[in-house]
Amino acid sequence: MTRLLLSCYKAFNLLKGMASRQRTMDLITEQRIARRSLILAAVRQMVVDEGYEAVTVRALARVCRVSVPTLYNQFGGKDQLLAAAIEEHFRIAYDSLQFQKAKPGSERLLTVIDQSANQLLELSTYHQRLIAAFSSLGSTTQVQMRVATAFAAVLIAELKVMRANKQLAAWVVPELLAGQLVSACIGTAVQWSAGFIGSADLQPAMRYAMGLVLLGALRGQTRDWFSTLVQEAQAVLPAVAVAIEPGTRGETAADPAAPLPPAGLHNIQFSSKRSS
Repeated sequence: MTRLLLSCYKAFNLLKGMASRQRTMDLITEQRIARRSLILAAVRQMVVDEGYEAVTVRALARVCRVSVPTLYNQFGGKDQLLAAAIEEHFRIAYDSLQFQKAKPGSERLLTVIDQSANQLLELSTYHQRLIAAFSSLGSTTQVQMRVATAFAAVLIAELKVMRANKQLAAWVVPELLAGQLVSACIGTAVQWSAGFIGSADLQPAMRYAMGLVLLGALRGQTRDWFSTLVQEAQAVLPAVAVAIEPGTRGETAADPAAPLPPAGLHNIQFSSKRSS
């Protein structure tokens, strides 16, 4: 009996020690997550205050009061830091209660479209500086591709659900359609950043641009629903005339000397093996 009690006591202490270590590990994990969020928030604020090019790992380490090796170990270099800061801000939308409550497929896809506009407006100066940097700096290509790929992955997941539910035509390749949707979203963001679309019109503009891309692939009641959404968006959007400097190349669409659009974020395409 004494041996049994002793064994139970040892087992209890062992379990107690394991639980204590687990709580310690959970606390450490929470602290790391919190520190990571603070660092990425600091990155976004540095972009607002000083511009994209001014962000360096050394300057960020000084602001966050951490060592340079700590940042490199946790994130990598500047490009990885900037990409993580962008991804984290948009991931908030995908982790939101509104997104989780939406029915997988078309409802979630619409939520993604609307939340994309909301996230741009939430940190408008930050995103306008990012878009300006993406348009002018070749060094941002890797960041652009990483962010666009992450965005496309969210769209692809919902498009696959829609295809399985026969809301999309059977011939549609979700990866390719997602690439077109990403381009439409970013093209709209560029127009907003340039002042051609007002903040109040950004969400309907997103619905309009991405909805037009979707309509050619949608089927059944889902197509009717998105057609109504696109028409409603069109009704509230002002007509925008883009002025072009006289004498510049590309003055008209028919100009044979017109250059192709510059390679960049708003021209990203996602090719893949065809999935069944």
